[in-house]
Amino acid sequence: MEQISVKGQRFLALDALRGLAALWVVYFHIYGGLGYLAVDFFLVLSGFILVHRYWYAGKPVTPREFINHRLARLYPLHLYTLLVFVLVHWLIYWKMPSFRDGALFTFIQQLTLTHNIGLSPQGLTWNYPAWSVSVEFFVNILFIFLITRQTRSGTLFLLGTFGILVLFMQHGQLNTQSENYFGIVNSGLLRGMSSFLLGILSYRVYLFYQDDWRVARYAIWLEMLCVLAVMGIIVSRTGSSMGMDVFVPYLALLMVAIFACEQGWLSRGLRKLAYLGEISYSVYLNHLVVLMIFRYFAKQYGWDKPVILGLTFVTVLVYSHFTYRYLEIPLGKAWRKGLTWLTTASPSPRT
Repeated sequence: MEQISVKGQRFLALDALRGLAALWVVYFHIYGGLGYLAVDFFLVLSGFILVHRYWYAGKPVTPREFINHRLARLYPLHLYTLLVFVLVHWLIYWKMPSFRDGALFTFIQQLTLTHNIGLSPQGLTWNYPAWSVSVEFFVNILFIFLITRQTRSGTLFLLGTFGILVLFMQHGQLNTQSENYFGIVNSGLLRGMSSFLLGILSYRVYLFYQDDWRVARYAIWLEMLCVLAVMGIIVSRTGSSMGMDVFVPYLALLMVAIFACEQGWLSRGLRKLAYLGEISYSVYLNHLVVLMIFRYFAKQYGWDKPVILGLTFVTVLVYSHFTYRYLEIPLGKAWRKGLTWLTTASPSPRT
């Protein structure tokens, strides 16, 4: 989840959408529903952001530099929230959680960002929203080594569609993260790669149409159609229509490209909520611990779900403001600086 800025350019409407999607995940973990689809939106947006930053920023980076950047962005807050989860769980229950794939084994995976690449097929573990952090990191590595600006759009579309088709045939919907298909293909990793590839296509659509007069003329209608399509999928996803969620990555492709142009009053209005996007990574990784605390007190005092939701929203937003400002940003900068020094330092001459 990146702050979307290159050479001073900011996609403020996309920042806002990312922040709203993070809050949707919080709602999902209290009420259920379709909040898991926010992850597919994040991954489409990640593809959009990274090609914008690393293909069109004007300064090429080596794969080693790119991996360093991604570690500096993703790992410090992941590590912090993992350790906070361990501490809070111990203070509440006076014991460590147990998992079918083993507590120590899965904890080591969390520390090494390998917790959702197929090594633990029995389910999510520890601070479980972080499953997508593992997926994003390894999808990013595949991106920098296997995909270039010369990769054809048709190839990206076919590969992304093939992955979504496999998910649909094996699971019937997109709400899958840990399963291994055919013994080797992790469903979360496949889901992440498929949405990421469609995100690259989204950026190409944006580049092609950003200066087209028809975008400015029909922007509000295009934006409203995207919103109505999202609402339609949410309403229709019942019973035999549950598989409708496989169309969400394609809808996210169009929605990201359209809202990136910021030509309609809806996208321009969303710009005022851009700070939600800045703290969205903190919101996403912090909220499970906050929710765990309030669920503990809810049992003691009989709070119902609306009370838990309200308290969680307020607390996680305030808490995430501070973790973003005093942990996520400074630790990311320090990590990036340290990794850059380590990888660019000249070897000592032999004596």
